[in-house]
Amino acid sequence: MLNKSLYRALLLSSVLTSATLAQDTPQDTSTSELARRSSGALSVIQSRPQGTLGKNIGLGYGVDGAYLLRLDDAGIWSLRANIGGVSYGGESRRATLSESVGGRVTLDVTTSNYIVPMSVGPQVSWPTGIVRPYVNAGVGAQLFFTESRLQGTGDYTAFASTTNHSASAAAWSIGGGVYLPLYAGKSQLDLDLGVQYFGGGTARYLAQGSIIDQPGGQVTVTPLESTTHLTIIRLGARLRP
Repeated sequence: MLNKSLYRALLLSSVLTSATLAQDTPQDTSTSELARRSSGALSVIQSRPQGTLGKNIGLGYGVDGAYLLRLDDAGIWSLRANIGGVSYGGESRRATLSESVGGRVTLDVTTSNYIVPMSVGPQVSWPTGIVRPYVNAGVGAQLFFTESRLQGTGDYTAFASTTNHSASAAAWSIGGGVYLPLYAGKSQLDLDLGVQYFGGGTARYLAQGSIIDQPGGQVTVTPLESTTHLTIIRLGARLRP
């Protein structure tokens, strides 16, 4: 009797387990399929302003992140979304904390200018070989903003900041590069060498000398205005399943 009861219990457990797995399988498959088709890249970048923008501001340096969703099994077509941030210069001056304190406590007033390029669009790549070229295109925008922050002269921790100016411009992009396989295991790591051109619309932005401190604590801000064409040089790595 005990053996029959144990047999029935095992049989019922097997049936329930099979039913549970049958219910869970579509969801797990869907999740693993998305993970299998996804990859991410992180790069250090240099921005090279073009045209009038290049006459008004200099080179910028920063980082860029990208997400790619593979659309076909071969890995030729992908949807790419990327966003970056570069600093293209600034200025710094030393000031006293207040008139009552005098020169006993000094602070650094640092002003930095930033560009945030972003785009989304298709990418076509050659998925095999030692050198795997790709080309991409997209639409997006470029954000420009300038920030001043107050920090002590003995450390770099900012305890107060102000956004002096911000603006945006619509943009289209086109780019290309190569992936060079570095490691193949459970995940695959590729070296990413690329370039991306942003054709940006007209925007107002600040450069060195655009902010003038006036007597009495007043500040004069004089933005520059032009089209915002920009080239991004990229050196990074892509991680994919």
